[in-house]
Amino acid sequence: MDFIFSADGLKILTLLVVVITVVWVKQRRQHRLAGDPKVVKDQLERLGADYTVLSNVVVSAERGMNDVSHVVVSAYGVFVLTVKTEAGKVFGREGDQEWQIKSGRQRDILVNPLWENRKHVNALEKLTGPVRFISVVVFTRAALKGEFGATVVRLKELIPYIEQQKTSRLSHDKRDEMVQRLRNTSA
Repeated sequence: MDFIFSADGLKILTLLVVVITVVWVKQRRQHRLAGDPKVVKDQLERLGADYTVLSNVVVSAERGMNDVSHVVVSAYGVFVLTVKTEAGKVFGREGDQEWQIKSGRQRDILVNPLWENRKHVNALEKLTGPVRFISVVVFTRAALKGEFGATVVRLKELIPYIEQQKTSRLSHDKRDEMVQRLRNTSA
């Protein structure tokens, strides 16, 4: 007990408090930044020259317009991303109509984002014709606590998920055509 109140003990205690505070502040900052939709685009830009990233692609749908968060065109297919920035724990299953988000004592309902993503794919397919679309739902801040299927990922899993798709599906000409059509619709 005397050691804690000694000069060396106070130095160690002070250092420990500083380290814990720095780690806590860094984690809070990262959590807050993950809520910024731009964080996904920053991750996607790490993919390299084989991938073309288009953001805020607006396409006509049956009931109005759809704003697709990000579309990534590659030889391996067209990745259609729906981004969710909600914080907390997400509970549900792939086929459920609604998923539940718990954050502390607060509970919210989220319409199944896989369905939203499917609407985006359908709208894009009408614009571009049939190609290999790969649906991806990205949660930037939530912990996933359910059976959502392989296409629902956390932010840190996004790039590995995209890079694991290695079967060529689109010719160079078809990719260029897709990018041109989508660029005409993106903001």
